[in-house]
Amino acid sequence: MKILIQHRHYDNEISGVLTYIYSIIPELEARLIEVKTISTKQDNIAKWFSYIAWADIVHMNSNDLIFTLICKFLHKKIIIKYHYSLYQSTHTSYKQMTLTQRLKAEFKHTLPKANYPLKWKLHTFVKWARLTTRLSTAFLADYHTACSNFLGESSAFPWLVDTLYNPIEIKSEKQLKTLENLSRPYNFIFVGRLATDKGVDILLKAARILQDQNKEFKITIIGDGGQSQELKQLTSDLGIANKVDFLGKVTQKEVLLKVQDALALIAPSRWQDPAPYVVQEASSVQTCSIVSKMGGLSEVAGPHSLFFENEDAEELAKCMRYCLDNPDEAINLGFQSSQYVAEKFSAARAVNRLLEICSELTPKALVTKSDT
Repeated sequence: MKILIQHRHYDNEISGVLTYIYSIIPELEARLIEVKTISTKQDNIAKWFSYIAWADIVHMNSNDLIFTLICKFLHKKIIIKYHYSLYQSTHTSYKQMTLTQRLKAEFKHTLPKANYPLKWKLHTFVKWARLTTRLSTAFLADYHTACSNFLGESSAFPWLVDTLYNPIEIKSEKQLKTLENLSRPYNFIFVGRLATDKGVDILLKAARILQDQNKEFKITIIGDGGQSQELKQLTSDLGIANKVDFLGKVTQKEVLLKVQDALALIAPSRWQDPAPYVVQEASSVQTCSIVSKMGGLSEVAGPHSLFFENEDAEELAKCMRYCLDNPDEAINLGFQSSQYVAEKFSAARAVNRLLEICSELTPKALVTKSDT
């Protein structure tokens, strides 16, 4: 079988989509499946035609309508995977709806306010055009998957959206993390964009609560973004500058080392995050997570994490205090999370399901080199 994997990124980008793709390729190749990748942002249209013609089946990872139309023109089956929500109206709040109800809600959500400048009002038509493109691509795909149950459900499609979880490599099956090899004072870590929807300000407010309770701890914040200076100012205003380190962007290897050294990872998102890789990465190095009950966070964090209600700094502080007061239990939760992730989010499991779908769509093509 020959599988073409499409994405819409540059090769050097840091992206959850690319992490997913690079995780499944070795597993596919180990089963003697021929694999090629194509970027509809980076590669030219001649290469699109050439690679699509070569493939038995196309695995898309973005809503690229022109690419989809070429696939249909060349009579290729498409398995699409959704990594992000199709709708702006589900960004911060979500309610289960039918497709018709969701489209009405989206239309209402994207209508410009009367006092908006003209260019903002005109941008509404751009939003509608993008939504039309996404939905048109969806209607043309032959099989639909999503990176979490939450994302599949929130798509509100009248057809099945299968869950194809993003795989993660587990660093060790044995318990390696102990209290003795953690830095003191115990450290909590955030990794991600410094933007309002990521909720870092909620973490900083929780840190102030813990400081007022005379708790000893540190917080490491890795990442950059438009809210960087605002968050640094808030840290100063809250009087916790001695507790918080802003490291900016660091390499992926450094990120994992910092996460492994932390007592817990904090994911305080105030948006409906569909399936953040950072929580799985924390589990992969036996670090437990404290996450807000938003989107697919609870789903990928699993049953051995700690949870708090969105925007509730008091409840987040309570979870952090539990880890500080019970560090052995935090270590144990991290190890249990790694076992959970190893079972539920392995590359082998993801590829098994992908190939099952391929065999349903193109049974005659499921022939490897070893069979010929």
